Amino acid sequence: MHQTPRGESEWTGIRSGSFDGSKDIYNLFADMRRDAPVWQAPWGDVYVSRYDLVAACLSNRRLSHAPPTAADIAPNSALRNWLIYQEGGTHTAIKAALQKPFAAKGLSALRPYVEEAIDLHIGSAAHDGETEIVAAFARAIPERVIGRLLGVPVDDLPLLAGWSASIRELLDIGFDDAFDSRLNAVDEMSAYFTDHARKLLEGSELPVLLTGLPALVENVGLVVAGSNLALLAFAGHETTVHLLGNMFFHLANAPEQLAKLRADPALAAQVLAETLRLESPVQKICRWPTGTMELGGHVLEKGQLVVLLCGAANRDPLRFTEADRFILDRAPAQNLAFGRGLHVCIGRALAEIEAVSVLTAALRRWSTIEPVKGGARWLDNSSFRGLDRLILRLAS
Repeated sequence: MHQTPRGESEWTGIRSGSFDGSKDIYNLFADMRRDAPVWQAPWGDVYVSRYDLVAACLSNRRLSHAPPTAADIAPNSALRNWLIYQEGGTHTAIKAALQKPFAAKGLSALRPYVEEAIDLHIGSAAHDGETEIVAAFARAIPERVIGRLLGVPVDDLPLLAGWSASIRELLDIGFDDAFDSRLNAVDEMSAYFTDHARKLLEGSELPVLLTGLPALVENVGLVVAGSNLALLAFAGHETTVHLLGNMFFHLANAPEQLAKLRADPALAAQVLAETLRLESPVQKICRWPTGTMELGGHVLEKGQLVVLLCGAANRDPLRFTEADRFILDRAPAQNLAFGRGLHVCIGRALAEIEAVSVLTAALRRWSTIEPVKGGARWLDNSSFRGLDRLILRLAS
């Protein structure tokens, strides 16, 4: 299946662990969509970049979420316990328990925690002038929110920040290393949350996001439950950090769109949707064929790693008009930032609440939100799209 399309030698930057954040990832994606929308890299992995193909793969039951060699490589790795790598009954049990607080009236219980964090980091702590917003509030708010919702002591939040940074890098270096049997940040974080879960179950009251904890432990055991609380803590804030930074980056660099938003605050939800499409925090989703199958005219082998490039699919001009522009009055079209099918992101509602609430508070707080030359630095990470630094000029 291996091809030699134009510019293929430049595509090696998409390989996990080798991405340079200063490069234009979207030019690379455009070339891949045009020349080889299903591309087998020299190292054997298959990359899928066109919207229709990525969307179809996300719902294809012949593509497994579970790495086929995980059990052989790392029988004791906490990572292999994570919901995103589960199938069948285990996946159903974990998802049902973790989703419980997000269902129906549960969402209203999350808002006070979001408002508390916003008041702390925007309402009373943020200042005018040139501000590095990733540290000031884009990271601080989601960290505090997820910590409070999981009952993590404030003094332990720096632990979550350190583990999350390490896990973000770990998940981008490739599965052989990520599932290595040596201890890593996932194991450390999982051990912390296993102990945390035990203490919570011994107490009289559960945190708002863990009302499903007793059922989770009953169905999968304390250790697997602890691993998935670590997943909830990591994914429940890390992607929101990048979403917030990306959102403010694009608003600051599209003053005409920011003016539209100020004139019509109801567009806040569309700002969120457009940011997720244009700058998807999760750029890659991995799948493994359960048997030989065909995709886009190419044959995939059983167990071969298939990398679905959501960031490329969400800028596909065959799906989105003027796909590389940040446009708030864009005609509705579903993006794939939260995935699709059985493994759609369970924390979507919380991310949406946080993003819209932070944006609304920022618009009230500052009448000026402008970019600073050289103020943006993107992460050197091909799996997560976000800003390591974003300096903006803010004024009341």
